[in-house]
Amino acid sequence: MKRIFSLLVIVLFVFACAPKEDKFETLKTEVFAVHDEVMPKMGELMSLKKQVLEKAEGSSNPDELRDVALRLENAQAGMMKWMNDWGTNSKPHVNNESTEEEKMAFIKAEIEHVNKVREDINSSIADAKKILNN
Repeated sequence: MKRIFSLLVIVLFVFACAPKEDKFETLKTEVFAVHDEVMPKMGELMSLKKQVLEKAEGSSNPDELRDVALRLENAQAGMMKWMNDWGTNSKPHVNNESTEEEKMAFIKAEIEHVNKVREDINSSIADAKKILNN
């Protein structure tokens, strides 16, 4: 009986001392998973922009093609802005210099921002490919 009680106390102690899951870190990992998913597409964005603008030169509807090229450019600029903003704004939260509420508000807003960046990148690429195949 003493052995079981001792074992139970040890198990409870280990679980009580184990680090708790840090929700901020979990969400930060989610943010960077989205970043890592779309960052490799930056070269494709610029390549498609060039192709779309070349097609616009001899086209009967150059405005539509230029609009797609602009969306590609804006998607790329959105990623650059998001990365710059992250570098500037994340420091107090990453370095635990803000309250838990401030950290969570920041990271939830960043999830929304980076998901918007992903949507802009993926939709502009899809539109460019579609218009280039016509």
